Formats: sequence, C-alpha cells, structure tokens
Amino acid sequence: MTAVSATVPGPFTFAKGNAAKLAAVPRYATGGLRTRFRNRDAHLWAFGSAFGLADGALALLRAARRLDPSLRLVWLVGNEQQARRARSLGIEWAAKDSRDGFEVTATARVVTITHGFGDVNRYAVGGATIAQLWHGSPLKKLHADSPAALSLGPLSRVPAAGGLMRRAYRMGTRRISLLPVAADEFVPSMCSAFDLTPQQVRVLGEPRTDVLFRGSPAGRRAAARELLERAVPGLAGRRAILYAPTWRDGEPDPGVPTEQQWRRIDSWCAGTDSVLLIRPHPLGVGSYTHASRHVHLIPPSLLPESMPLLWGVDALVTDYSSVLFDFAVTGGPMVFLAPDLEHYGATRGLYLDYAQVTGGRWQQNWDGVLDALERLDNNTAVKDRALAHTAKVAALAHRHTDGRSAKRVAGYLLELTSR
Repeated sequence: MTAVSATVPGPFTFAKGNAAKLAAVPRYATGGLRTRFRNRDAHLWAFGSAFGLADGALALLRAARRLDPSLRLVWLVGNEQQARRARSLGIEWAAKDSRDGFEVTATARVVTITHGFGDVNRYAVGGATIAQLWHGSPLKKLHADSPAALSLGPLSRVPAAGGLMRRAYRMGTRRISLLPVAADEFVPSMCSAFDLTPQQVRVLGEPRTDVLFRGSPAGRRAAARELLERAVPGLAGRRAILYAPTWRDGEPDPGVPTEQQWRRIDSWCAGTDSVLLIRPHPLGVGSYTHASRHVHLIPPSLLPESMPLLWGVDALVTDYSSVLFDFAVTGGPMVFLAPDLEHYGATRGLYLDYAQVTGGRWQQNWDGVLDALERLDNNTAVKDRALAHTAKVAALAHRHTDGRSAKRVAGYLLELTSR
C-alpha cells in the first residue's frame, strides 16, 4: 500500500479536463505500450470511483466477494480520506497514481469505474475487461453526445481540436466491456454516448440502486430516516423535502433562491413542520450558502451516498438530475424546477422529452416550487396526479426490482472473464 498524494485539484470543468487529456496523450501512448502485451490476472479485480468507496462500485465489490471469495479485490484510492475508508472496511487498496496503482490496474482482469478511466490509473486500462457502472440513468446528454462535455475552452480555437477531442472520447469508451443500465429505455442513450453496442450495454440493473429495493418499504423508510436524522439536527419528527439540483458544467446555477425566496422557504418550512435538505452536485456545493433551522446542506462530504437516503424523503425537488428516476421508486411526489430549460437543452442537451419526464409540469423559480408544494398539501386531486406520475416514472426507469443487480453484474463479469 503506497502513500497517497495530498495534491488538491482546482474546481473541475470539462474544458480543463479535456485540455489535460490532450496534454497527456504521450503518457496514454506510453501506458498503452506498457500494457499491450500484459497477461492480466483473472483473479484480480480493480475498483475506483470519483465518489470514493461508495455507491455502485462498492456494491459490486461486495457482490463479487460473495460470489467468488478467491478473487483479489483492490480499490484504487485518490486521496488519504479514501485510503482511511478502505482500511476501515478491510479492503485492500493502492494509490491510483502510484507505481503500485499502475501495476494493479495493468494486471487486473476486471477494472470497474463509475465516472471515467481516471477513477483508476488511466494509463493502464488497455486490455482490461472494463465495467463502467456510471452514476445515474441518463436524462442529460453524456460524453460525446453533449457539446458541453466536449468543451475545450480557449483550445477550441485550434483547428481540428474539437474533432480530435470527439475521436478521443469515442476511442476511449469503445474499450468498455460492460455498461449495466436499469431499464431498456436507457440502452440507446448509453450506446450513443459511449459508442457501444447493445451487447455491451445490458439491462442488468444498477448495483448502486439495490438498497432501494431490499427489505420492506417500512424498513427502508426507517433505515433512511435514521441516516438523515443522525446527520441533520432537528429533523426528527419533521417532514424532509430534498432539493437535488444537477451541476451546470461550471456555469452559475439559476436554481439558487433569491434572498426573498429563502425567507419564504423558511416561512413555509416553519408553517408545515418541514426541513429543506439541499444536496447539490459535488461540484456545485459552493452555490448554496443559506442555512437556518429549516434549511440544511447535506453534501456528499457529510453523507457520501444518495441512494440510502431516498426512502427517508417525503418529496423531491429537482431539475435534470438522474436522482428523479431513483426517487420515483419510493412513490413520493416530485416537483420540477427548470428555469434554464431552453439554454440547458441547447448547451448540454437531454435524451428524453422533458415534458414526458415531468408530466408536463415544471416551475421557473422557487416561488413556483413553493406554490406547487402547497397544492400537493391542500389538493387531493393534485397529489394523486403527482403520485401517479411518480409511479409511471418508476416503471419506466427500473426493470429489476429485486435488489440483486450487483450480483447480476458480478455474475456476468465472472462469466465474461471465463470465456
């Protein structure tokens, strides 16, 4: 186990990330040569995630361990915090950017990621069986399908730079062996985004969502409330409204309430015995600074995983975040806030028709959101319509509801690597 670098990167943008990829082309080439003739070890699996030791990758590691205890399962950590978590969980680890990290990635037969090849040692993935678990069912366009994801900033003025970036994305993602999705609806989108075939994008379910389906609804609710109440002072006995906005690719978040709207939010929460829990994208946490006894920030640094929390939430407010597909499993009402729909659709893009996803109802600001929440409380017909739409979204978004998706994915990878 090697030392972990303490370097803290600056705020991520697609332009910065893509420029770094182009600058690292020589290192990719060198890594490709070093791994080209490697004999990979079928009993060694490597894992990594921008989320750290959490979510789908951790669920898959545990499922693989149960299916085949002889496997050597190693987590590629990116910082000391992840290393401490690995030690606490009894999981073997290596620093992903170290020599050991390169060797583990270059030797593992199966390499599991949730975001990109940088989850592990990005220069050593050539020749591996790569499982891309991703981190949400696609509503917003991803990778090579999205103009924002291909941004190069000032480098975009260089002739042919954009085309080179697109080809680089395609060439890289074609190496993916398996990308499991939750439902048939998402297969075409993932095939397009990652330049894969339906043989690679399989409806096995998403390991990260297993927690949404295990046990009874009452048990799921109790477990989620325990997690939330432990983290949020004064939540016990009060209603939880979750606001989960997506990242705006480095642009200002138009969903942040005005000062007047924050006051109305506090007043509404006080009058309805509610708490607004704000869970921004990890890259957008700094946009939300208002705090009161009625409003609490629950970033990933406080509660690393979203899925175990959802059954403890009474209503969801969101925009284009894939969390809507997962929250729908709970059956609770959803309110949609999309003040920048036209701009977001033009710059990032959506795979699905937003009117279909939202049932044709979304709000332009927080005054509209609060009005919608009041209608849910005071109008039975409005609430029934909202719950019916939630059920429709859940049916669209999840084929497997048995809580065994991690086991299915691990079993498929074992089969794939035994051929």
